[in-house]
Amino acid sequence: MIVQSVMQQIICSDAQFELPELDHAIIEEITTLQTNAVEHIAKANENTYKDMSSSMEQEPERPYWQVVVRFSDGDPMNPHNWTPTKKAMVVVAGALLCITSTMGSALTANLGPYLAASFGLTTGVELVLPVCVYLVGYIFGPLLFAPLSEELGRRGILGTCAFGFMMAMAGCITTPDGNEYWARFLGFRFLGGVFGSPPLSIVGGVIADVYHKPETRGTMITIWSATAFLGPLLAPILSGFSGPVFGWRWTFGIALAWAAASFVSALFFLPETLATKILRDRTEKLNQGLRDDSGRYICLADLGEPTTLSRMIVTSLCRPFRLFFREMIVFLACIYMAFVYAVLYMLLEIFPAIFQGVYGFTPGLSGVAFAVSLGLGTVSVSWLSFCFDGVSRRLSAKYPKRRPEYLRLPIACLGGPVFVVSLLWLGWASREDVHWVVPLMAVVPFGLAYQVIFAAMLNYLTDAYGVYTASGLAACGTTRSIAGALIPLAVPDLLQALGIAWSCTLLAGISAALAIVPFGFIVYGPSIRHRSRFAAKYPRISVVPSENPGMPGIALGVIPENEPVAEGDVELTRISSL
Repeated sequence: MIVQSVMQQIICSDAQFELPELDHAIIEEITTLQTNAVEHIAKANENTYKDMSSSMEQEPERPYWQVVVRFSDGDPMNPHNWTPTKKAMVVVAGALLCITSTMGSALTANLGPYLAASFGLTTGVELVLPVCVYLVGYIFGPLLFAPLSEELGRRGILGTCAFGFMMAMAGCITTPDGNEYWARFLGFRFLGGVFGSPPLSIVGGVIADVYHKPETRGTMITIWSATAFLGPLLAPILSGFSGPVFGWRWTFGIALAWAAASFVSALFFLPETLATKILRDRTEKLNQGLRDDSGRYICLADLGEPTTLSRMIVTSLCRPFRLFFREMIVFLACIYMAFVYAVLYMLLEIFPAIFQGVYGFTPGLSGVAFAVSLGLGTVSVSWLSFCFDGVSRRLSAKYPKRRPEYLRLPIACLGGPVFVVSLLWLGWASREDVHWVVPLMAVVPFGLAYQVIFAAMLNYLTDAYGVYTASGLAACGTTRSIAGALIPLAVPDLLQALGIAWSCTLLAGISAALAIVPFGFIVYGPSIRHRSRFAAKYPRISVVPSENPGMPGIALGVIPENEPVAEGDVELTRISSL
């Protein structure tokens, strides 16, 4: 009681007071209470500091402001605002890379006897391997490089792969003679296919980056796919004339010189076209110029949960497989294009059997005949596209929900039956009692139908999948490369077992079954795209301007709550201040 009385006086009174006389036991009790109180307060303060420190470590101070970097109106860095000349040069540079790649695939078409002499080859299957192994490289290249181009940019991937392709060609040229070096030669051919394949999928994405209007983009993709088709036409002419005179090594050397020229053109005339890459680079420069940590600039594609580089790469590499196995449009388009592509490479073997075996053409003349007739069909696609353009625009305007289908696919509905008829014509007209002009003319509609089907499907995939175009084209490139690598291996046995006429009839029958694909897309395409997670929805985000006028290339505003944000959309302008 005495202790309590004393403590009460200490707490409640500011006046002077005198303590009563206390015995030794009471003094010890007071001392113990004081010591315990001090220790309790110190321990409480220590725990408070620890909690504050832990909280600061777990929740670092967030920036006061965040600004999303975008293209301003008329921004010259925006590929959509480039001049028509600059856009055309981009397409030309990309087309040259594609011609280089496809020329390499068919380069050995007329070099079989010279390769056999150098490496001691004895079977017909071995002579087909250089083409097939090259196309096996086409399987892996798009799966690796096309998705990476959607994250890391187009220019770096295309330039690196073009240089790798030249090194692979140089490796083929320097391979010594002898059967023991045959595997080395095939290895370099495989690497040539790996590094040569990216332009066939990435350049389509480049065109989609540069041309935002569907009509213009469709025209440029048609032109690009037609120029890429020049490779299989030029390669047989080159090998047919230079092979007998200079040998296969000099033929490869000429192709290497062409590859070097296309590489240089890409360095000078193919800038970065991917909007997200351009904006990321701009964002990085802006953040480097900040003097404090009160805020930061951010690229629209980096909004949302942060991700690591490894996770981004894994996601990108898996995207072509996800598109192929989960998107019906991509799956059927891949199967159709793969078979049409395989038939073209089978024709590289069937055509010499007809015109060299039946009609006695030389390899050079056979290559010229093939290139001219196929080229005529390819050129005629421009006229046919012009005729269908008005019809497609009227249909797409009348049925806006089916706009991608009616804008791209009617011409493919015509190309499928023409492809079937051309194969039947070629097969049954290839006889000694029929003039060689008759089967040769069958290659013209074949080339027309081939180009029509490819251009229509490529345009349709580009319109349907927007920012994921490169991954969709990579899935198509992989499947058609698998078909192009494996199916032509059966040509020697197929011709021996069925003959030219029935072999072409078998191919025509399969083509007839696949010709219903574009008709199915017109009927069911809109519903498939509506359910798709990857199909382009083209959302637009409204922006409330702020008082800050911003900087060139940056606009400020507040994002309304619950506003949908789409990856790749470059119209979003600001994250609201924290």
